[in-house]
Amino acid sequence: MAYNDRETLVQEKWTLDQFKEWQDICINCGACAAHGPIIPHNNEELPPPNWSSPEHKCPSLEYYKFKTFAGQGRLALAVNLFQDKIQVTDSLTNIMYTCASCGICNEICPAYKPMQVILAAKEDICSRGKQLPEPLLELFENMDTAGNLFGLDKRARAVPKLPETGEYLYFTGCYTSYLLPQIGYVNAEILKQAGMDVCHLGENETCCGEVARQAGNTELFRKIALSNIEKVKKTGADKIIVSCAHCYKTWKEAYPWAMQEELPFEVLHITEVLSELIRQGKLTPEIPVERNITYHDPCFLRSQVNEQPRKILESIPGLCLTEMERNGRWSYCCGSGAKIALNCYPDYAAETGRVRAEEAARAAAEVVTACPVCYNQLRFTAKAEGMDLRVNDISLLLAESLGISQEMYAQREDES
Repeated sequence: MAYNDRETLVQEKWTLDQFKEWQDICINCGACAAHGPIIPHNNEELPPPNWSSPEHKCPSLEYYKFKTFAGQGRLALAVNLFQDKIQVTDSLTNIMYTCASCGICNEICPAYKPMQVILAAKEDICSRGKQLPEPLLELFENMDTAGNLFGLDKRARAVPKLPETGEYLYFTGCYTSYLLPQIGYVNAEILKQAGMDVCHLGENETCCGEVARQAGNTELFRKIALSNIEKVKKTGADKIIVSCAHCYKTWKEAYPWAMQEELPFEVLHITEVLSELIRQGKLTPEIPVERNITYHDPCFLRSQVNEQPRKILESIPGLCLTEMERNGRWSYCCGSGAKIALNCYPDYAAETGRVRAEEAARAAAEVVTACPVCYNQLRFTAKAEGMDLRVNDISLLLAESLGISQEMYAQREDES
C-alpha cells in the first residue's frame, strides 16, 4: 500500500483487508509506551497544551507492565499476524483483547491511529475461527437472540414514554434500559420540557452492537447495525440522540462503515443537545446545586464531545467543578474497557476502575460523567472499594436544577 493511502486508511477503515499489505504500521518511536510528556513525531504543529500527555496513559500497559500491551507492541504483533508469520495463541488473543479501546494511543499517534490496527487484528483472529475469551461468546449470543447484552427478556427493559415517530429519536442503549432506567426517563422528561419532537423505538430497540464491533465480529455487527438503521428510518427521525458514549461512537463512526455510505440521519450525544438547548434558553437550570464535583470524560467522548458537558455544568447555579489531573483528551479509562475488559478480564477492569475512582476522589467528593457505562463502573468501583465518593450522571444532575423529580425511578436503579 502506498504511503499516500495511509491517511485514508487509518481515518476511514478498520477492517482486515485494508491492512493485509501495509508494512509500515509503526515507526517504533515508543511514544505510546513511554511515561511522562511526549513530543509530536508526525510533523504536525501542535501547541504545548495539546501535547502535554499525562505520566500514565495506557491502562493495559499500566496493569500488565510490559510494552507488548501498549500500542507499539500490539502493532508489531499485528504486522506479523497479517503476514502469517505468527500463529494465533491464547497469549496473542489476550494481548489484543486486553486493549481497553480507550483510544489514548490514537491521541498520542494521530498519524498511525493504533486503535484501527488493533481492531483489524481482532477481526483477523475472529475470521480464523480462533477461540475468543469465553464471555464474548455469551455476549454475542445475547445480542443476536435477545437484542441486548444481558440476555434479558425485552419486557424487563425500561422504556421512556415517547411516541413512535418524530424529528429526533432518543436511543437509550442496553445499560440505560436494563440497569439505569432513571437516566432514560429523566432524559425523556428533559427533552419534552424543552419542547422537542422526540420519539423512541420502544420495545423494538435493540443493542447497538458495540461489543461485537470492538471484538472483531464484523458479521454480527453489520447484521445488528443494518437492522437498527432500518428501524430509525421508519420513525422519520433525521437526528438520533444517544446518552451512552459507547452507543454514540458506534452509531457515529462504525455504522457508516456498515452501510458503506453516510447515515441518512445525524448522530448526537445527549450533552451536545442539552448544552445547545441551554444556550438557546429553552432549558434554564434555576435551582442551586451547592456541591463540589469533578467530571469524568468517557473515553468515547473525550476528543469529540468534551466542551459541551462542561457548559452544562457551568450553567447549574451553585455547582463548583474541579478538574481531575487527567481530563479532556487525556482522560483515563473508568475500567469498563469497551465492556470487553469488564466481562473478560475483571481483575484488570477493577484495578483500572480503582485508579480512576481514586483520582476522582482526590479532586472532589462527587464525580459526574456522561455515559451510563462509566457511571455504572465508577459506582460499582466506589462501593467495592469502600470509597466515600458519590457518582452521578450529568442528566440527573441537570434534572435537579431543572426541578424534575426522580423519585419514581430511583428505587429500581438502586435495586439494579
